[in-house]
Amino acid sequence: MSNRTKAKSIDDREVVRGLLHATIDSFPGGICVLDNDLTMLVTNRRFYELLDLSEDMFPVGSNLEEVFRYNAQRGEYGPGDPEEKVRERLSHVRRFEEHRFDREVGTGLIIEMRSAPKPGGGSVLTYLDVSVNRRAEQALLRHRETLEELVLLRTEEIERQAEELRRLLDQERHINELQRQFVTMTSHEFRTPLAIIDGAAQRLQRRKEDIASGFVDEKVGLIRGAVSRMVDLMESFLSAGRIEHGNMTYEFRPCSLREVVERCVVRQQSIASTHRFHLELSNLPPVVVADTAAMEQVFTNLVSNAVKYAPVSPDIYITGYSQGGSACVSVADTGVGIDTDDLPKMFQRYFRARSSTGIAGTGIGLNLVKQIVEAHGGNIRLESQQGEGSTFTVTLPVTNPMLIATGCGEVKAG
Repeated sequence: MSNRTKAKSIDDREVVRGLLHATIDSFPGGICVLDNDLTMLVTNRRFYELLDLSEDMFPVGSNLEEVFRYNAQRGEYGPGDPEEKVRERLSHVRRFEEHRFDREVGTGLIIEMRSAPKPGGGSVLTYLDVSVNRRAEQALLRHRETLEELVLLRTEEIERQAEELRRLLDQERHINELQRQFVTMTSHEFRTPLAIIDGAAQRLQRRKEDIASGFVDEKVGLIRGAVSRMVDLMESFLSAGRIEHGNMTYEFRPCSLREVVERCVVRQQSIASTHRFHLELSNLPPVVVADTAAMEQVFTNLVSNAVKYAPVSPDIYITGYSQGGSACVSVADTGVGIDTDDLPKMFQRYFRARSSTGIAGTGIGLNLVKQIVEAHGGNIRLESQQGEGSTFTVTLPVTNPMLIATGCGEVKAG
């Protein structure tokens, strides 16, 4: 081969080598070709940029072990013994197996690193900046997880709302049923005294020519009793409504609880002549601070209940006494009594005990009594046994705490 031919051959190889280097340098990723002893045979500019390495520090001909040690010492591989980190990576790369993994480098870039074995031993390492894609995938994953959490929370919220709606619907059905029962009971309660009034008036009209005074007294007593029953019913309904809507007011003034109870008994005696009232009120405090009209409602309800639920047991025992700074009044009968299971429900509105079957009533009286007593800072206690009668005990503070707190005579309940 002539010198000219040799020179041309060398020039051609130089051109090819230059083209190869230009191609490698223009590759968007990093390239590092390793010999079987991990010597770096070929690298490109992007290799150094992506791994944040100095080409002067690790030129072609350097060993990859030096790069590993440098990275380990500057914390690229995380905490731990740097030499152990180097040994782990050397052991892995010397297998010259095809593999791929992502690693976030110190500059914050996420680099996809690939290794492929090359003929004759060694491997070709490529490095691609996948930061944008991986972070987009991570953001999408976080967004998906957030959406799943939102869907779960919304589903739970919808389930809670559905459960609340079911509860409200059940409550509404229950209230509707209570209202239906209430209307039925109310109609019966008013019909009964009206029938008594009408019947007594008709008898008076038929015998108006020869009416004896005893007959008149009897019929007038029936009429007055029926009217009193209707008045008491109306007052109970109105008071219950005022309490429910927060419009109930109490005028706290010094009053004689003994006189209140005696008035209630006298009125009840005039319409329930079949019963005997045994009063022992001498041990009551002479004066308590309370709303007199409200107290009359309380004891009218308790006394009338004692009569109503003891139709064949005529003796009613009413006892008053002092206890600490409180006045106590108990109303006891020996009538039908109350089943043990019904005792905790007796002060619920519209509730009627099983033992009251066949006895007129609306189920609002005891609830009204409890609310009035508690508005006075007191409490009411019930003791009863079925078939042996019931005892209701009202305890009231002698000096009403509501009056002391507000410094005035009138207090609005609600």
